[in-house]
Amino acid sequence: MHTASPAEETPALDQKHTRQGILFKTHTGDPHLDKHLEYIRKVSWASTSLGPLESWPQELLQLCHVSMLDPQPRLLILGSERVLFYNGPYAKMCGDKHPDILGQPIIEAWGDVAAYAVDVPLATAEATGRGVDLYDQSLVYERNGFLEEVFLSWTVIPLLGSTPGFYVTLTDVTETNLAEKRRAVLRALNAAWDVVKEPHEFWQSILRVSALNPSLFPFAFLYAAEPSADSESSIDTSPDPTHEMRFKLAGSTGDTTITARLPEELRPDHFALLSKSTDPTLVRQNEATRPIWPCLAQDCILVPIHSNRSEKIIAYLFLGTNPKRPYNENYQEWMHEFSRCLNNAATNVLLAEEEKRKQHYRAIQVAREQQRLATALANRDREALAVTDQYQRTLKVVDMANVGIFEYDLEGRLIYANDAYKAMAHCPSEMMHADKLVFLDLTFPEDAEYLMSKWGCAARGSPCTFEVRFKTPEGQGIWVLAAVIPVFENGVVTSVSGCTTNIHDTKLRETESVQRLQALERAKAWERRFANFAEMAPIAIYFGSQRHHQFSYCNRAWFEMTGHPVVPFDQIDWASIVYEEDIELVRSSWTRVFSTQNHTTVQYRLRRSWADGNGVTIGPVWVTASALPEYNEDGSIKGIIGTMLDISALKFAETVQQMKVQEALEAKRQSSNFIDMTSHEIRNPLGAVFHCSDATQETLADMTVLANKLASTTESKIGEQLRELIANGVDSVSTIISCSQHQKRIVDDILVLSKLDSNLLQISPSSVRVTTLLRDVEKMFEAEAQRSDVQLETQAHASLEQMEVNWVLLDPGRVQQVLINLLTNAIKFCKKKNQRKVTIRIGASKIRPSENVLPNIDFVVAHSLHDSVYDDPKFESQSFYLWFSVEDTGRGMSADEKSRIFARFTQGSPRTESEYGGSGLGLFISRELAELQGGEIGVASELHVGSTFAFFVKTRHTEAPVTKTLHKNLTLQQKEQQTQATKKSDINILVVEDNAVNQKLLRQQLSKHGFTVTTADNGVDCLSQLQKTKHWRANSATSAPSVEVILMDIEMPLMDGLQATREIRKLEKEGKLTGHVPIIAVSANARQEQRDLAMDAGMDDSISKPFRIAELVPKIERLAGWT
Repeated sequence: MHTASPAEETPALDQKHTRQGILFKTHTGDPHLDKHLEYIRKVSWASTSLGPLESWPQELLQLCHVSMLDPQPRLLILGSERVLFYNGPYAKMCGDKHPDILGQPIIEAWGDVAAYAVDVPLATAEATGRGVDLYDQSLVYERNGFLEEVFLSWTVIPLLGSTPGFYVTLTDVTETNLAEKRRAVLRALNAAWDVVKEPHEFWQSILRVSALNPSLFPFAFLYAAEPSADSESSIDTSPDPTHEMRFKLAGSTGDTTITARLPEELRPDHFALLSKSTDPTLVRQNEATRPIWPCLAQDCILVPIHSNRSEKIIAYLFLGTNPKRPYNENYQEWMHEFSRCLNNAATNVLLAEEEKRKQHYRAIQVAREQQRLATALANRDREALAVTDQYQRTLKVVDMANVGIFEYDLEGRLIYANDAYKAMAHCPSEMMHADKLVFLDLTFPEDAEYLMSKWGCAARGSPCTFEVRFKTPEGQGIWVLAAVIPVFENGVVTSVSGCTTNIHDTKLRETESVQRLQALERAKAWERRFANFAEMAPIAIYFGSQRHHQFSYCNRAWFEMTGHPVVPFDQIDWASIVYEEDIELVRSSWTRVFSTQNHTTVQYRLRRSWADGNGVTIGPVWVTASALPEYNEDGSIKGIIGTMLDISALKFAETVQQMKVQEALEAKRQSSNFIDMTSHEIRNPLGAVFHCSDATQETLADMTVLANKLASTTESKIGEQLRELIANGVDSVSTIISCSQHQKRIVDDILVLSKLDSNLLQISPSSVRVTTLLRDVEKMFEAEAQRSDVQLETQAHASLEQMEVNWVLLDPGRVQQVLINLLTNAIKFCKKKNQRKVTIRIGASKIRPSENVLPNIDFVVAHSLHDSVYDDPKFESQSFYLWFSVEDTGRGMSADEKSRIFARFTQGSPRTESEYGGSGLGLFISRELAELQGGEIGVASELHVGSTFAFFVKTRHTEAPVTKTLHKNLTLQQKEQQTQATKKSDINILVVEDNAVNQKLLRQQLSKHGFTVTTADNGVDCLSQLQKTKHWRANSATSAPSVEVILMDIEMPLMDGLQATREIRKLEKEGKLTGHVPIIAVSANARQEQRDLAMDAGMDDSISKPFRIAELVPKIERLAGWT
């Protein structure tokens, strides 16, 4: 605290400021004082009766100056309004009211506090003109965030002069007041236990002391441990743990709204909140404690009581806290002192109580011992009389009983034996007084050592009892119990006497009992091993009974897995742990074990939630439960033995796997849809390009004829120029056709690749003639080879004739697809060579050609072995391999290029792609197609010389197909004759196409080929057109046209091609349409599935866009003869 004098801390000021003092200084060197002075200067003093600070009298300013520098709280109550002016220490006492009350009338600033605490002293000082002292006055006002009780001692001095008021000095004596009260409590506590003798008196004295000052403890209650009635130890040294002791309410005092609702005994949930520490602990009334202590309306202090000999808690004292006092450091130190005094007193009381209990216990023990000795003496006298009497009776009965009596001298001679002993030991009378140690002759040699030890014991004067076997004539022996006692004369052993009892039958039963006991012990040992195993096993194990599905045993893992509380087995509620929807499943599986007496396994869910490794809750726990019946000795079912294994992680993995599979299938579906759409969008314009190119090519051909005629009839150079222009146009059209065909092949490759990736590519074998297959391929590439100036040659290997190969079963489309890929590459790579020749060979082999038929070809190892669709045990003898090779004189390949060419999207080298183009898919697809048909593909190549590609497929011999007829009376020969007889102009074609460009081009091209063409925009328009033809039965017009073939687009608005075809076939069946109208499906979707859908709808043939008119015309001409 700053204690410098005003003269030291006040610098030289001007005269005005010197007169006014510290109130007008902005910097004093003390930041706390500067801040308080700033608050003072901010007050609107002019609005009070005192007026502005500058107008205050000198003596008032001087008084304020002294108050500001005083380190003790000082208050000035000024003017008629009794306005407050105070220094910094007083501001700290005001708490939250500062600085709002600075410059305010006292009645407004302090309200009720001023009314009951200040008004009377002020009035007294004003009336008497003297100072008034007040001591330990209690005030309650909001400070430090709550209503706090403060004790103040203060002096009020009236001021004289022009400004009326009061000068007040204050001292906070709260801690002094509280310290005195607390010391009084400790004194009362020490005085109270001086006269205490019993623990219950000690508890009551604590409560009485706690009730002496309600301001310290508004309420108090105590729970004490209940001592054992028959123990000599004190409760603090009892071996029982604290949580097993019962704590009962020993008493309460104070606020009845709290103490009237206290439980009579502490419950386990109370102990959960009780501190394990032995120090006093503050118990807050909050959401955690309110459900357990609903009677507590405010905080309290828990004081565990224990003796200094042990930290074992013997009582819990709950003391209510004063809500108007903070639980600060002084409070806590006092509570520790209070606790220490309690523990010291408890130690003294418990020691006295323990000593008293020990004295009482020792008195009881002495009385008991005296009673025991008296009883023992009386019993001994009675026993002596009884023994004497019993001995007399025994002597009378022994001769009649089957008990052997004998006596031997110390050398082992038999000197006496009754008849029972002789019969039992098979001892003849001549052995009497004969040999020494004769009893050895009566027993087995292996028992001699044992028997001699007992004889020596008796001969030394000690009686003994033992079991021994006597020999029998049969050699088996009988067991007897021998009791031997020495006979004394004058304190010296003279002989050994005793008796024997036949215990043979008892011994046999004992042996059997021992064996059974050993078996039982082994069974119990196994049972203990199983119990230990079951408790340590990570899987849940349980035993159940048929009655009400009750459990007789569940291991620890079962409770952990199910989340069921650990309770006695007969109290387990199994339905509470099973997922509600699976309860009936579990009940039926349980019942099935008892009804079928067979093992059963079932999977079901539990109500407990399962979380993954990141703590995220996934769903209910899944378990797989197995149960089998347990049988009684009579074969009846005793119960069931079951196990449960948590398979939640596996179930979650299955779910994730299913989701991944669905996602993959959806991705494949979307990919297929995208490829279909792309293929459709590319094929449509390509068709238009093909048709325009064909039309242009035909036009240029006609123009060439005209140009030749013009050149022959005139000498002008116009004809020559015209032929040159036409040649350039023909070359351009050829380029367009070549590029379009290349683009079509890429689209076809992508479509096939999509099918391969989705495992949707199907091999559709059919009967085909080998020579026809080769001729079709040659014809297909004849024009392209001529344009590229490439010599194309086909050769049939001698093996075809040797193996009599004619008609075979294979998929001609897939075989031609491979040949087309190989021939396209061969022609492309020969274009820039001087020698341009491509040779196609075909042959057959009984063995795989990769082994020795084509030795120079490096065949690619198959990805996986495919079973050929032609494999059939019935046709094994007819199976063989058909091989193809394509040899060219192109650029050839290096070894490195050969190793890459059959991979997806890969060509021999980057230069190949830049120089020749291509997608890198053709050879990869060719490889897949060959392998799908049970074959392989390979290559032999030399750089700058040429390459030979070869592949083979598995096939078999078959018969020539039987020709189908559409009408019973129409043979193939008649159809061909009819087709030949029909003029093209007589063939009416109905083109159903929604694309105006394609519709126009098809009409032009077909018309150029001599066909009569009618068009329709969609399926609805098509049906309308058919109603105008002669095929419509209701149409009687003789001039109505006919329709020989319908070209039906698949995808159209209003009604697509499939719907229109179904409707046409339906009308034919109903007889509304006469005959059979052939329909060719036209689609930009080249998938086999689309073609199958078209055939299933009733179409007769199909063609995929883009197509050339040359490909379409043969289909039209073939079908035109069917109507």
